[in-house]
Amino acid sequence: MQFIDTHNHVIPFIDDGAEDWDVSLEMLNQAQADGIVELVCTPHVLTNKDLRDENRFIEKFEELKVRAKDAGILIKLHIGCELYVQPDFDFSYKLATLAQNGRYFLMEFPMSMIPPFVEQHFFTLFSKKHVPIIAHPERNGGIINDVNKAYELVKKGAMLQVTAGSLLGMFGGQVRTVANQLMDANLVHVIATDAHDVNRRVLKLKRSYELVLEKWGPDRAEMLFWTNPKKIINGEEIDIGEPQSFQSAIQAQPSLQTRVRSFFKMNR
Repeated sequence: MQFIDTHNHVIPFIDDGAEDWDVSLEMLNQAQADGIVELVCTPHVLTNKDLRDENRFIEKFEELKVRAKDAGILIKLHIGCELYVQPDFDFSYKLATLAQNGRYFLMEFPMSMIPPFVEQHFFTLFSKKHVPIIAHPERNGGIINDVNKAYELVKKGAMLQVTAGSLLGMFGGQVRTVANQLMDANLVHVIATDAHDVNRRVLKLKRSYELVLEKWGPDRAEMLFWTNPKKIINGEEIDIGEPQSFQSAIQAQPSLQTRVRSFFKMNR
């Protein structure tokens, strides 16, 4: 199986990801060995000022492409960014949407919460042709405390991107539980690495793909690791299926109910 990654920090000297060119190339070599054939580089963009300074990001990206080609790395590279949520967005910049597709943008919330303005008027800030993909919702404190908030965001038009390592327990049992809850409720639309380095937060998807294949089946696995990421890059419409509220998912799946009871018992 081949994979596409739509969230990583492989460009060096930009954010808290790869610290130099050697690390970048080692990350890409790990990705290629793991089966990743295409990826979108998504450095952190914290403000519109960063967007206005996008040439600095793009120059590093173009250099990465040259260095990767010279190193014999065959992965197809694209540029985008991980936008920190803010009260306004300017989609005229190349970095603003993933692979410059003009449609999908990757966005992160503060890790501890969902800002109040998101629930109040976030979805009025952009046209219907722009689709927010929320990065690592399973690690957000607001969603950990109330998983139905993820359902509400999807019903309003967002897509959710879960981190591969979350399903493997890399961020702890609580985060893994929430990631499983989101999967069971059909609230996950893409799985990505959010890779930062070569040791812990790596540019690999195979292990998480095998887990999804085993627990949720081949169709779901292919959709999350290939079909939807490819459509995101191409700016094509994605059928997100029918999401379930958290309570509906519990009632429909006794195994989830058992996990939830165990989770709350351990965290009293």
